[in-house]
Amino acid sequence: MCFYITATLPKRTQVDSFRELLDKHEMKFSPIHNLIVQSQLRPDELYFRATKNYCDCDTVLGSLNRFQDFQTLSKSKKVKALKKKNWSEEEINNWINTKLKSKQKKTGKKISLLEIKNEAERWIRFLHALLDNKIVSRIGILKHWYTKALEDEEIKIKKTQRISINEITQDLLLNLSNDILYEFLPVYEY
Repeated sequence: MCFYITATLPKRTQVDSFRELLDKHEMKFSPIHNLIVQSQLRPDELYFRATKNYCDCDTVLGSLNRFQDFQTLSKSKKVKALKKKNWSEEEINNWINTKLKSKQKKTGKKISLLEIKNEAERWIRFLHALLDNKIVSRIGILKHWYTKALEDEEIKIKKTQRISINEITQDLLLNLSNDILYEFLPVYEY
């Protein structure tokens, strides 16, 4: 179906209090009520659909992660059809790897390197704006390939990775993995 980027915030966060900031960074933060995901979060943690986009299939987050492309193809309708034709796992993996190699050889890209850089920088600026200004005490970002509706998807969060705001780089964002909750934290001064 589609990739979606979702987000988590502490339970007492008043999203409407920073709606202008969300708009500035092209974010929406619409609440999602997915009991499966919420059961894996802190008690009463808020869960949102992060962006304003129809879907996030063209996001730069995780775009350099080759494993992600492999996962996406392995969940595609084409692979399901191949399984129905009784293809073995090895044959399917070979087909996926061939597809990925041919994709790499194509010269035209959907978006330019400058656009990729600008999009990654937009995310970095957004995360800094929230955390440096102490608007929130943490923000989690989760990218997942959805096969069902946002509220019904059965997501298994592989792990939560906590990252200081000072460690956020373009490279980090471009190599995010699916189904890992990346929790960004402010730098606390002592």
